Amino acid sequence: MFGYIRPVKSELLVKEADFYGAVYCGLCRYSGKHLTHFSRFLLNYDFTFLAVLRLSLTEETVTVEKKRCPYSMKKKPTVCCDEVFSYTANAFGLFSYYKLEDDVLDGKGFGRLGKRMLLPFFGRMKKKCKAYPEMEEMIRVPIEELHRLEAEGCDSPDRAADCFGRLMKELTAFGLEGTNKAVAEQCGYHVGRFIYLIDAYDDYEKDAETGNYNPFLQKYGSAKGVEEHASEIRQTLIDSMNVFSHSYALACGPVLTGMNRIVFNICDLGGREAVKQVEEKKQSRTTKGN
Repeated sequence: MFGYIRPVKSELLVKEADFYGAVYCGLCRYSGKHLTHFSRFLLNYDFTFLAVLRLSLTEETVTVEKKRCPYSMKKKPTVCCDEVFSYTANAFGLFSYYKLEDDVLDGKGFGRLGKRMLLPFFGRMKKKCKAYPEMEEMIRVPIEELHRLEAEGCDSPDRAADCFGRLMKELTAFGLEGTNKAVAEQCGYHVGRFIYLIDAYDDYEKDAETGNYNPFLQKYGSAKGVEEHASEIRQTLIDSMNVFSHSYALACGPVLTGMNRIVFNICDLGGREAVKQVEEKKQSRTTKGN
């Protein structure tokens, strides 16, 4: 899975960081109860962000209660809400299944076998995702389209990322209307584009060794070619999150408060921090290799 979209907590107010953590705990608890306990181990920051963004746009009333975590055995602040968590948990369950199915098709050797063995567990989670019937096709169709592009060896990172961006656009804007829908579509598209491209940038060295598809390897020919265009790739990633920021500003206006500060922290500071961490990992591997 991914997990690149997260806040820089040191730049949040304490109450904002606590609320973000409470959203994560609430979504984890909701998914475990309504999907499977297995889903709790899979939950990542990208879907927590989707929940925060939906909460900010829908302004659904939430409560925060202290509930005992079954894993840490401590009571933690937990956001309680139904509509946004129901929507996000269903999106998470369906996406997880179809992403794993795609990985099985793309995989090789023991890695593919291991993922195939996980399909029944993910399949049980998928069967619980019936609250939004339209959502399954919304996720399945673009993932299948993306698989075809990858199988064809598409050498355009923008074209491949566009496919994933459209998936996230539909997911983020589902059920919204008016300005909120327009904002969610732009935000979802550019977050999806960012996730796909940063994941490819993070994995290109590994993909070069295994022979797995990577749009940057297809475009630049080799890992060395990707390295030579690192600054161009970095700017593309930052540009996607900048467009997200500008789009979200349409909804919240010039003054950032509460939920808006969390969203902007994630998309602006968090996006830049994700790129920085990917490049630091590469630098660390290069240093060790020398």
